[in-house]
Amino acid sequence: MRSLRIRLLILLGALIMVATAVQFAASFRAAMQEANDLFDYHMEQIALALQDSAYQQPSWYKSSSGGDMAGFDFVIQIWTDDGVRVYQSRTYRALPERGELGYSNVMLDNGEWRIYNVQNGTRVIQVAQKVDTRRDRAISLAVHSLWPSIPVSVLLFAAAWWVVSAALSPLNRIGRDLATRNADSLDPVDAEGVPAEVSLLVAELNSLLARMAQALHAQQRFVADAAHELRSPLTALKLQVQTLARAKDEMARAQAVNRLQGGVDRASRLVEQLLALARQDPLSEGSEMSLIPLTACIEQAAGDVAPVALARHTQLDYGAYAHVDVMGDAEGLRILVRNLLDNAVRYAPEHGRVRIDLVVDGPVACLTIQDSGSGIPEENRDRIFDRFYRVPGTSPSGSGLGLAIVKAIAERHDASVELGQGEFGGLAVTVRFPLPKDAATPEPAAMTA
Repeated sequence: MRSLRIRLLILLGALIMVATAVQFAASFRAAMQEANDLFDYHMEQIALALQDSAYQQPSWYKSSSGGDMAGFDFVIQIWTDDGVRVYQSRTYRALPERGELGYSNVMLDNGEWRIYNVQNGTRVIQVAQKVDTRRDRAISLAVHSLWPSIPVSVLLFAAAWWVVSAALSPLNRIGRDLATRNADSLDPVDAEGVPAEVSLLVAELNSLLARMAQALHAQQRFVADAAHELRSPLTALKLQVQTLARAKDEMARAQAVNRLQGGVDRASRLVEQLLALARQDPLSEGSEMSLIPLTACIEQAAGDVAPVALARHTQLDYGAYAHVDVMGDAEGLRILVRNLLDNAVRYAPEHGRVRIDLVVDGPVACLTIQDSGSGIPEENRDRIFDRFYRVPGTSPSGSGLGLAIVKAIAERHDASVELGQGEFGGLAVTVRFPLPKDAATPEPAAMTA
């Protein structure tokens, strides 16, 4: 059953019915005990009254069914010492036989009987009554005591309906608020009047809406920036195609083809960077996190950048290098290290130097990549992680997405990125990864260049 209101009303209604049934059972038991005591007392009083009567009167030998005794279905029988029945007040298909003195119960074909025998001289007087009569009277008494509870139960159910409706009204208000919103409305839900048990749910819902609004805003800004950044390379490609079409000799055609190839490479790299950044978006599912060796990701990224470093005669080597396992996405970490190494190699001068350090500092692993380039001025470091931002005076061939991707991947791994001055005079980028709590002490790894 999906309706919380109906579920609560059914449970409360069942509790009211159970309480009413328990009350009826208690009333019936008390009434039954009271009826037994009352009828036993009447039977005893009837027997005592008959002890003072003359049994030889003719009226004793007549069947009597009137008076108060008939109303309670009392049956009187009298026996002599030799077991001869000399009196029977009423006619029944089956009546109790003479039994022991005092009270007792007898089961006959027509039901159970309660009997009382008393000895008086040469006579035995028996007063008998069917147990069904007592039970009917007890039920009548119990029902008479219970009937006021019926309207009370109805009032309790109506009160439960009102209480449940009042308690659920804030949820209904929130539901109506969300149902009437536009698809792009991510304003927080009004928590006024919400019960304490639901306030946590509303707070989490508002937190989710705030994160979605932030992510949606970032996504919209990203799409606008991407459209703006893609316009330039596409325009350049269009001009280069037109230049190729107007080429009149083989040399001009070859130059146009080379320029077109370069433009295609730059556009492809920009699209690749955009896709990599989109995969790190907060709304994307992302890859599953697992315990992976960070050193393996570094070596794969170094292999990807090695051709560029070789072409620029840049020395790519290692400093302190420990074997570290972190919780993360192997592909994402490889892209992070590759972008840092690619930036270091491209912005270092030819015949420059790039060094990789991986050390453990307490509960974190510190990955530092530094180069021998000119570095980044202090006033530009605050914006270096913005999307499509390029430091003034640098080569226009970059997309401005490399460090933005690094920051997005680092945030997904609960890591921090710091910029500083390297030992070689260039930029030093340090990424601090939290180590798993049960990680073993890392060992130095083999260093390769």
